[in-house]
Amino acid sequence: MIYKAVSSIAIRSLRRFVRFLYHDLRVFKAWSDRRFSARSSITEYHVGEKKNAGEVYAIYLIWQPAGFPWYVKNTLSALNDLGINVIAVVNHPLNDEQLSELRRHCAHLLIRDNAGFDMGGYRDATLFIRETLKPSRVCYLNDSVYCFREGLIDLFRKLANSAADIAAPFENHEYSYHIQSFCFSVSGRIFLSEEFKTFWQNYLPVDSRVWAIDKGEKGLSNAIVPIAERIDVFYTPDHLRPFLLDLPLDELQRLNRYFPRLVRHKEGELQKLSKSQLVTELCRLVAIRSQIHTGAFLYQRFMGCPMMKRDLYYRLQFSLDEIEENLREVRENDDHFGDILADMQKKGTGRDLSYWNMAKFAEGLL
Repeated sequence: MIYKAVSSIAIRSLRRFVRFLYHDLRVFKAWSDRRFSARSSITEYHVGEKKNAGEVYAIYLIWQPAGFPWYVKNTLSALNDLGINVIAVVNHPLNDEQLSELRRHCAHLLIRDNAGFDMGGYRDATLFIRETLKPSRVCYLNDSVYCFREGLIDLFRKLANSAADIAAPFENHEYSYHIQSFCFSVSGRIFLSEEFKTFWQNYLPVDSRVWAIDKGEKGLSNAIVPIAERIDVFYTPDHLRPFLLDLPLDELQRLNRYFPRLVRHKEGELQKLSKSQLVTELCRLVAIRSQIHTGAFLYQRFMGCPMMKRDLYYRLQFSLDEIEENLREVRENDDHFGDILADMQKKGTGRDLSYWNMAKFAEGLL
């Protein structure tokens, strides 16, 4: 009993110390850098070779030091096919070959020092556009998702052509409502609004995942959702419901395997529900957390969603076997299963980290 109490105190103390080192101190450093240093986080700027006549732009955040994988190339190709002007923002140095390849797909290329991670990159690119361009719509994307070729052009076309002030494939109702920042677009009205301008000018790019989510992703939604006249979200439980209602009861019960471990029902629990109750429960499970995680395979199978988060295994949502089995069911014609599984296995899970990094993982810092 005493051992458990002492162990619990030690773990809490370690987590507080880790948060102080990797969050609190980094907030202070970012604040100090802004106050006392004029150094720009943009280290290089290059003019791209792919400029289109339209006024729709896509900011694409890239972190791929080893080279550009298939899902990055799929993203760039789809944007190019639609005539969307790409502003690539790369958070690491590029060799000559990488630079040449990327310039062929971009109108503008910003290379930066990764200050503030992706939200810091969004900030730099947003301020760059405001100073130099006149967009009718701006899309925001990062490479934290696998982008499958099938359906990708249709998704990006919706982002680019939406009449809504905010358009996004997914939203998140966990804790507080916000648009998920890995993929969304805003109208010219929102982009030029004082609220949007003020948010990005004031946003402090801190090297902390917790900060990027709480002050960045959620903070941005808090700034623009109230002034949006219309928000268009493509994949929602309400959109999913008609597809589920078309299924027989036994097939609905088997969909439990598509859900992450933390929300998945125990074996046999769903047998007690009627068809209408079961559909309602499945939609509820999708809605309660990050929907690109909870609805990862449902949206792919029934609505043709061309995106899947790359951290499904790392964040302990599914085992590798479950991911492989589900992918073969919902995306039988894709040839990247081996690449995906190898990528996930190489990164491992939060349980594979050192004890120190596991403490950071538990605090949401990794």
